[in-house]
Amino acid sequence: MTFQYAAPSEAGVDGGSVLGFLAELERREMSLDSLLIYRGGKLALEHYWWPYRADLPHTLHSATKSFVGTAIGFALAEGHIRLEDTLVSFFPEKVPETAGKNLRAITVADLLTMRTGHRVGLSGKTWRLLETSWVTDFLSRDVETGPGKAFTYSSASSHMLSAIVQRASGSSVAEYLAPRLFEPLGFSGHSWDTDPEGICSGGNGLSLRSIDFLKWGVLHLRDGMWNGERILPEGWVDEATFWHVAQANAGSWNGAEFVPGDGGDEREGYGYQIWLTEQGGSRASGMFGQDVFVFPQHDAVITTTGSITHGLHRYLSGLVQEYLLPAFENPPSTASDTRLAAALTEDNQEPVLRSADPEPILANTRFTCEPNEDELRTIAFTESDGVLTVTLTDPRGSHHVHCGLSTWVESETTVTCWRLHHSYQPRWMRVLGAAHWREPRVLVLDWYFVESPFHDTITVEFPESGGLHWYRKVNVNSTETARPMITAHQDQP
Repeated sequence: MTFQYAAPSEAGVDGGSVLGFLAELERREMSLDSLLIYRGGKLALEHYWWPYRADLPHTLHSATKSFVGTAIGFALAEGHIRLEDTLVSFFPEKVPETAGKNLRAITVADLLTMRTGHRVGLSGKTWRLLETSWVTDFLSRDVETGPGKAFTYSSASSHMLSAIVQRASGSSVAEYLAPRLFEPLGFSGHSWDTDPEGICSGGNGLSLRSIDFLKWGVLHLRDGMWNGERILPEGWVDEATFWHVAQANAGSWNGAEFVPGDGGDEREGYGYQIWLTEQGGSRASGMFGQDVFVFPQHDAVITTTGSITHGLHRYLSGLVQEYLLPAFENPPSTASDTRLAAALTEDNQEPVLRSADPEPILANTRFTCEPNEDELRTIAFTESDGVLTVTLTDPRGSHHVHCGLSTWVESETTVTCWRLHHSYQPRWMRVLGAAHWREPRVLVLDWYFVESPFHDTITVEFPESGGLHWYRKVNVNSTETARPMITAHQDQP
């Protein structure tokens, strides 16, 4: 299906309410990367904030879980699995002999509803650093209480669903969903991270274009139908969005785990890897603002990708309901369309690169680092045709980032970033880079990893006494957002 584009007012969307929503986000310093609004069969808004674009995929983080839930729906309908099947029945060779009755009792239904009996929930941030079997790790952990009772949000539970689909069907979740979901809906440019055993990361790791993320929401709004054809099994949407858990809360984050805690002001439920609201909506939700909201009562779907500070992103759902849902209730007008378009244009300007006059200190220079926590060994600078190339070496190898001196330069890089990027370390990343001299001896490097929420800023100071000081920070992370200073000494020619 090709979406029919329309002005907000033509789709029954009040642009003034959208402006109010954006103003509140700005007041709270909550940054969106894209915002799409679909209503009544029409795409009323599709906007991307610089440097994000419609053709680029965006990391979805935990919204990945909802796509794994969709794969389970297909697997159930095709008879590969049953809700009452136990987890251990799929991996008998990995179950430790000392496994207790609680572990042996966990079912597919328990995994779907995050009621496995574990006391704390494991984050993908922790598992991404694990180079051995994630399935074995899960099966080795204590299950403190009987499953099917208490809700404990955990990316590990979702990963086990991905592993079950692969074991039962013989295909990874990505391969399994390709002919059933991705191809019929016209997905393009997507990717999915895998664990050391080649299993698609179930809790996070899927990257999609925003328009394809929206399609998943529209498919659920239409009860699994697409262009008059049934895509999802009949009845699956109702089953997946049923309040299987009446009071769900992700709890608090301690840097490695989700610890169950009291719910917030808003009562939320949980279906099959989908969050539910009292107002009748549902959503797939990922850290830093990756969300698709489905509102059947308004015949609407709202999709966001974002770079919202960890912790603040939890307020996004409430703000959508408080400030954006009125856009479907207030009378629209062409005048509000005009105001909204003007505001979005003004708010989407590419930053102008301005530099002070630099000291002549970067003519093909290389610096050797003092011992440091990041294990950075050397830093080198080369300049050619208005592009400054920064080359870093560390135990992972040699990594280049190209930075424009008068304009932004897009390239691919393998630079090490996992410490500041929620433990993500792709084999390569698309980066938009620029460099400018803030002062004659202070160089600032801007690296936008444009298929993710992450924007690194590196400040490089060149003392008159020689050498350099390297400071690296990031806009969002689940833990620290700045690394310790690194000191380096210039190599002799």
